Amino acid sequence: MKKILQTILFIIFIHSLAVGQTEVSIQTNPEKIIVENGEHKKYLNFDFLAQNNSTDTLSLSKIVATVFDKDNHTIHQRFLDNNGTAPSIQTIPNRLFSPQERKLIFNPFSEFDIGLALDKIEFQFTFTSNKDEETIVKSVISPQNYIQKERYSFPLKGNILIYDAHDYNSHHRRFDYNFEPIKQLGITTNFMRYAYDFVILDSDNNQYVGDKDNPENYIGYGQNVYAIADGIVIYASNNHKDDRTFDIPEIANNPLELYGNCIAIQHADTSISIYGHLMQNSIKVKVDDTVKARRELASIGLSGSSYFPHLHFEVRTSIKNSAEGLPSYFSNISILETDTYQKLKSGLPETGNIIKTE
Repeated sequence: MKKILQTILFIIFIHSLAVGQTEVSIQTNPEKIIVENGEHKKYLNFDFLAQNNSTDTLSLSKIVATVFDKDNHTIHQRFLDNNGTAPSIQTIPNRLFSPQERKLIFNPFSEFDIGLALDKIEFQFTFTSNKDEETIVKSVISPQNYIQKERYSFPLKGNILIYDAHDYNSHHRRFDYNFEPIKQLGITTNFMRYAYDFVILDSDNNQYVGDKDNPENYIGYGQNVYAIADGIVIYASNNHKDDRTFDIPEIANNPLELYGNCIAIQHADTSISIYGHLMQNSIKVKVDDTVKARRELASIGLSGSSYFPHLHFEVRTSIKNSAEGLPSYFSNISILETDTYQKLKSGLPETGNIIKTE
């Protein structure tokens, strides 16, 4: 009898999978998924686009991530579900899918121990209807380690706070390109997927002295910005005022409008480094200039979508709306640990780190 029940449950499960693939479709974005290797962790920065193809309203009720080794044995597993008084699935916003609705789901399982091989990861999504009928959909990924071909020097000098990087909670990571006003601008990917906001500090690690509403009180305001590697300038905007404003509709034609005064440099491997929120009239290069690593480019300002003086930095595949972000590792930084600085061997700083350049 037990064996018969197991067989029936197995058939129901397989049927659920078969139906699920048509009722709900899951797409990963970007298609090529990259593994970032930090000092102690590995990071997966990608999203799922989920489409409810059915005529029912569905609720995302469970996500399971299973890591397999090369022999297809389970070596790691995590999940979010609706169990408990404060269910973990609630950490995923916008879980309700109306008929034919498409939504973006940020991958909640983005950090893994550095020693764990990530050859194959299966994500299983469970969607529940109003009648408590379950639809189960699987998505299997095989991420690849990112190899940076260029040697990058950090774009600032001194003590720096990694104010915001691209971890799960970062606003760079949580850029919803499926949000209708964003889609109307022609944006279909996350070009700032691996972006950073850098803030220069004084010797006591203060961001500013005095009134924080005065830009000139920030330690970094007017400080120099440097090229991370050799390359050719392919974009340079110098005429935005340092007043936190930008032309939103213009982003449809030029996504770099978001960053106000901005420089883009293309490197030998075709990657492009972006330096944003620069001070008006501070840019020292022009389009088609050839620059060397550590060349002075401009000064930190308050142009574009910037709350306070800082450098927005990112590496990406192009300067178009179809660009995808790329990771960046720096060869010349140390991280503050307790009261001393230690060489950051991975070269990958994270949100909250205080670093200094060498």
